Amino acid sequence: MGNLWAGDVVFGDWLIDESEPPDEGTLSDAVDRASTFRGRRRPALAVRLNDVVIHDTRKWFGGADIRLDAIVVRGLAEPDGASDGFYQPTTFRFSGIRDGDSLPIEPPGLLVFYGQPLYFLDLSVLVSRDRNDSLDLAELLANQLNSEQWKAAAGSLVGLVAAAPSASAVASAIGGAAVVANLAARVLGMATGDTIGLYRTSWLQYRDRFGLGRHPEDGSYKKQDLSFWYEVVIDRAIRPAT
Repeated sequence: MGNLWAGDVVFGDWLIDESEPPDEGTLSDAVDRASTFRGRRRPALAVRLNDVVIHDTRKWFGGADIRLDAIVVRGLAEPDGASDGFYQPTTFRFSGIRDGDSLPIEPPGLLVFYGQPLYFLDLSVLVSRDRNDSLDLAELLANQLNSEQWKAAAGSLVGLVAAAPSASAVASAIGGAAVVANLAARVLGMATGDTIGLYRTSWLQYRDRFGLGRHPEDGSYKKQDLSFWYEVVIDRAIRPAT
């Protein structure tokens, strides 16, 4: 199977990369302020994708089978959380997609994350031509848990359960999130042969308010033959303790 979209993508080089490495002062402030939230009930956040359009499936006849994968990596919230609680991978499959079709996503959008992050929220979105025998992203990553690359990344992320992690520990965890995202792109590429690393960003808790709002503010991101927008919203049913 050939590439779904024109141009070769080297995994780790995302078509749209809005992640901005934080400076030491920003990280120190993040640690100091986030420590006040430990043990308190925090609002839950949801990340939802909308208006995902495949402008050209690169298939001459009939509809194409498309898979959309997303992975969100976050700072661990509580010491008693599961050791794999720092990441949420999701896979969605769509059949019969033709040139110019929007993926059949119902309002309020495709939910790719729901939870209570701490320190940061790292989002990656990938799109592929689907294969009948391909595993979901969660299963593909489960096969990597014993790899040295995964162990190093996971170790830096699990380290955030410390009562008062240092700024350097948070920086290491953010780097670990990038490793997890790139690993997801690599294993998907091996499984499908034509995965496109479409979008990646990393939102800090205080500098960016976890990215709350619509992205982009107007219209959609469009790169090569794909377009979409997404939003980060607060679940108003869950409020922080007073």
